[in-house]
Amino acid sequence: MRFNYRFAMEEYEKVEKYLDGYEYRCEVTGSLRRKRKDVGDIDIVVGNQLSLSDPLSIHKYSDSTQKSMNKSEIWSKREEVRLESKENLEEVEREILELVSKYSEVERRINHYEFLLKSGISIHMIPEISKHFNYTLWHSTGPKPHVKLIKKIYNEKRMEIDTENTVEKKIYEDIDLEYLEPEERYWLMPKEKGKN
Repeated sequence: MRFNYRFAMEEYEKVEKYLDGYEYRCEVTGSLRRKRKDVGDIDIVVGNQLSLSDPLSIHKYSDSTQKSMNKSEIWSKREEVRLESKENLEEVEREILELVSKYSEVERRINHYEFLLKSGISIHMIPEISKHFNYTLWHSTGPKPHVKLIKKIYNEKRMEIDTENTVEKKIYEDIDLEYLEPEERYWLMPKEKGKN
């Protein structure tokens, strides 16, 4: 069964709001992040819980300050002062999946990482620790042939992708390619920098 982009994004935003209430970082990935017109499910990368003693927790900001900050600025501030970050993937995974299983819109658990929502669409959770979050977001965004090609270019250049604390743009810049937005990645070969 396929679901249109708008419906899937609305369902994702509800999940995001739920997880944000527990201060988990959450990003849509896969075909929904690539803005495909229809999707089979909702893939979500979920990161570590922030320390409740974090002085830059979003809940410490006034409402007006929160509204003036965009999502990436908020997460940047949170990451700068992360305290007692959990770096054990098994622990992070256990906590996130337990929390998702308690989400009021979950109809039932399909398997270890997938949950069927009452709306009929399923969510596929991809738990990750903070230092690998951005790499996992890039890798899971796909499409698979694009990821495979980028890895092949790295191999040909005898380089390795930095999987820790990287940003997506750097993955492309390090091999002299222009960054491609997720929705452009169906073009398997990104343009070389400076070439049309």
